[in-house]
Amino acid sequence: MKRLTSSEEIPANMKDEEAAEFWAGHTMSEELLEASMTEDDLPRRSGRTKTISIRLEHDLLERIQEIAAKKHMGYQTLMKQFLIERVYEEEKSVR
Repeated sequence: MKRLTSSEEIPANMKDEEAAEFWAGHTMSEELLEASMTEDDLPRRSGRTKTISIRLEHDLLERIQEIAAKKHMGYQTLMKQFLIERVYEEEKSVR
């Protein structure tokens, strides 16, 4: 089994079958595993977030998911990051 030490060694945009085959012969080093952890991997704190529902065009969601995959993060985490950055910019402009 090959131990990966860099996220660049992980192929992007793998289909499920390709990913299963790839991970059957590879494992991440402890450092890479820790570096790849996202906010989604952390335990949830009650009351800290609120679940909402939002309707997006299918194309837009696919584009967001592709960007998130390239950044090795969950698409919902990426969307939250986008919203935080945009709200910050809007708050700066209205002050």
